[in-house]
Order: sequence, then C-alpha cells, then structure tokens
Amino acid sequence: MPRWRPLPDVLDDDTRLLVERLRTLKEQAGLSLVELAARTSYSKSAWHRYLNGDKFPPRQAVEALGRVAGAEPESLVSLWGRAHHACNQPELQTVAPPQVTEPVRRINWFKTAVVLAASCAILGAAAVAGEVMSAAADTAGVEMASCRGATCQGRIPHSSRCTQDARTESAVTAGAYVVRLRYSPSCAAVWAEVHTHAGGAVSEVSIKAGPDTRLTSHPVGNADGSSSPMLRASERRTEEACAVAGGKLACTSKDGSEVVPAPGWSPQPSAMPVQA
Repeated sequence: MPRWRPLPDVLDDDTRLLVERLRTLKEQAGLSLVELAARTSYSKSAWHRYLNGDKFPPRQAVEALGRVAGAEPESLVSLWGRAHHACNQPELQTVAPPQVTEPVRRINWFKTAVVLAASCAILGAAAVAGEVMSAAADTAGVEMASCRGATCQGRIPHSSRCTQDARTESAVTAGAYVVRLRYSPSCAAVWAEVHTHAGGAVSEVSIKAGPDTRLTSHPVGNADGSSSPMLRASERRTEEACAVAGGKLACTSKDGSEVVPAPGWSPQPSAMPVQA
C-alpha cells in the first residue's frame, strides 16, 4: 500500500472525493506510477500530479484509469463531472452578503472568494490543458508507430513501436506461462504475447483470425516476452492468441481460453512472411 501524502486543503469536497477514488483504483490495479503510465497515454509525472491533488485530472485520464482497474465507467465519469463543476463554479453565491456595519467580515469574505477563485482557476486550467501537457510529456521520448492496420500485418510489434500503447484483451495461464492477446489502438493491430515466470522454452507463438489465417513465430532458446507477428485487428477483436510452451498449448480470446496438451496440435505454417 503506498503512503499517500495529504491532499491540499484548497480542494473542494467533490474534487477530494475524486482524487481519493482514483487513488483507490490505482491500489486495486496493483500498478506503480511507471506501470500506470505504460498502460495509459499519460506520463508518470502527470499521474503523480493527478493523484496528489496538484492538478485536476482530465476526463480522459480518469476514464483510462477506470479501464485499467476495471471500474464501472458511468459512476466514475459522474464523479469527475461533479468535481469539475464544483471547481469551475464555486458556490460563493450561497454566502449571505456582509452587512455594511461589519467591514472586517466583508474583507474576510472577499479574501476567501479570491483564494477559492484562484484555486479553481488553477485546477480548471489544468483540466483543459491536462491532455495536451500529458501528451507532450509522453511523446518526449516516444516515437510514432511505423504502421497501422493492414500495413502492420506480419510485422513484429516491438520493432514497429506498437507496444507503446498496447493493452491486454484477454489472458490465460498455463503453469509458469502467461499467454496474452494484445491490442494496440494506435496501430489497430493484435498479436499474441507469452511470458514465463520461471524461465523456459517457448517453442511457438501465434495469432489466429478465423480458420484460415494464422501468423506464427518460433522463438529461439529461452524466451521471456516472446510475441507473434501482428494481424490487423477486427472491429470486435475476436482474434485468438496461442502459444506452445512447457508441453502445453494455451489459447486465449475474448470469447474464452483453454489449455490442452501440446503434442496434439499441429498448426499450418503461415503463408505470410514475417516483416521486421
């Protein structure tokens, strides 16, 4: 459990609730700031500011964290909306106007209004500019993907820079191996990826679309983090990711997963060459 620092006193109640909810979702996802940045389009420094109340998070960042943590999107967006409204329209109108005979109190209310207006102006500006600033921070050391859709077909995800925004659509565990169906929104492509917890040989990694289309790679030696070539992603991303490792064939898709003994599986070789 991370030790969060206290939130700034200037935060209104709705913004405080939003930040506390985002902190809870991050803890539930079990991700560090570095891992969270890798799973979203916002940098580590941006998430640090959002989760410590230093900057009001843009809606897209809230939705991205919700997807990573598996949160119900409607309630999360509703919470963001209340916080955004409260920050941009502080309810100073509910304060009774000061009496003419109480100049000290009038000055105090004026100072309070200035402080609240300044705080919300800062957070409101951050909400509008947050996506642009985060994108600039993220692209500082990130290169554009070199392909998209059909032009990615047969290429390797890492060398095509499609892994930068990749997310897992489904996964299955077979012993010490984890097989994942991976999808890159920027590349509009899918591929199979396999990781091993204890080291070992991965003999085959493939991505399949329907009965007639399969692209396969054959890692050499021990492979932790092997992947198949890419396929153009379908609209519903119904492709299936498979790997032969540790004497088992493990396959996963959004429709389900299975693990069977490997000797009974003999995939047809891919007719499409693998491109660098």
